[in-house]
Amino acid sequence: MIINGLGTIIFSFLLGKKVGEDDRGNRYFVSKKKPIKKWVLYKNKVDPTNLPADWQMWLTNEQEIVPKDNSKKFHWQKDREPNLTGTSKAYHPAIKSPNSIEDKGKEHNNKIWSPH
Repeated sequence: MIINGLGTIIFSFLLGKKVGEDDRGNRYFVSKKKPIKKWVLYKNKVDPTNLPADWQMWLTNEQEIVPKDNSKKFHWQKDREPNLTGTSKAYHPAIKSPNSIEDKGKEHNNKIWSPH
């Protein structure tokens, strides 16, 4: 599990200015010297797929205004889930082999087709 590095944490508190925090506990910073430089300190493990969309847009400079209202959601929106690839909770489709249980009771009628 990758977590925030000690250097990043020290840099954030010495040379950064906290501009906000999302509902997941991730903290967002800008540089005191160059406000265009932005970064995030993740609460638990480093997982960019788990950032809220409005904060992601702010980090990538697609939106200039710092997101303030974390609760604005439409009724049809679901909570964002992290990318589980490479974990034990990753999605694995069922793999069917020719000798699977489902095929045992079926008879296969394989005949060669002839046009006559």
